[in-house]
Amino acid sequence: MKQTKVILCRGGDYYPDAELVQQLADAFPNVDFVDTRKEQLDEQLDMHQDAEVFLGWPTREQLEGLPNLKWVQLQSAGANGYTNNPYLRDDVALTNASGVFDVPGAEHSLALMLAFTRQLPVYFDQQQRKVWKSNPGCLEIQSSTVGVIGLGGIGGETAKRAKALGARVVAVKRNPANKPTYIDQLYPIDEVDTLLAESDFVVMALPLTGDTQGFLNAGRIAKMKKGAVLINVGRGPTVDEGALIQALQSGALLGAGLDVTEVEPLPADNPLWEMSNVIITSHSLGVSPRKEERRVELLTANLKRFLAGEPLLNLVDRNAGY
Repeated sequence: MKQTKVILCRGGDYYPDAELVQQLADAFPNVDFVDTRKEQLDEQLDMHQDAEVFLGWPTREQLEGLPNLKWVQLQSAGANGYTNNPYLRDDVALTNASGVFDVPGAEHSLALMLAFTRQLPVYFDQQQRKVWKSNPGCLEIQSSTVGVIGLGGIGGETAKRAKALGARVVAVKRNPANKPTYIDQLYPIDEVDTLLAESDFVVMALPLTGDTQGFLNAGRIAKMKKGAVLINVGRGPTVDEGALIQALQSGALLGAGLDVTEVEPLPADNPLWEMSNVIITSHSLGVSPRKEERRVELLTANLKRFLAGEPLLNLVDRNAGY
């Protein structure tokens, strides 16, 4: 007899393919997995009021229609939209997918950095115009200073890789104790201006919370090292986009690699689209052939803990926002 009901709610390219769902079913024979899409679930809520676990991004209607819900496992590392959600009861555990995107996120960050050091956008443009021309470089990762703001999974893995390439790596953290070995200097968050002034690359990997909204504001952008490159792989609203555009247009910053923007999709009339010193990658950091596999691994580990009454992995602090 099935004892626990878990809703796997697909949306867009989520959640796992049939083979991975079958792996879950085989691993947990006493769990009833409901493999459904959002639209189907809305029509079937009355049938699933006994569900205790929700995998996906539940809507207001779904949160209100599942009175026995005990745990929501988000499919994203970010939890914005749920930390202050009035329809998510306080007694419902909220976990995110932190860790799933660490490797692709770090590789994505590094790819954006290397694109600027090797001037790949310039060469891509020349290729389209059939122009054979070498261009003088102005940055190398080796011997540069890479500043990481947001030393979570993605930020930490990015720092490790930058260090392996010979960079001096600095970072900020609310609690700067216990500095990782791959960080050369760890500053408290109130000394972020020091990091900005000395970094050739600034990697933003912040979640979106009340404290991080507009974190890299006009004043802080003005304090960045002249000729620096900004990489944002966290959340778009953590950066003042208008101030960033001005800094890029004036030449104060060499360039920006943006996986995220303030508004997504980025409006067609936004000047960032036309700027030759900007690379836009359309919030694709999480794209990886192992993404769904890692999600299932996380769900498997957490479901074992849930069934055993043990603390869950990646439990979100709703007050902190992540």
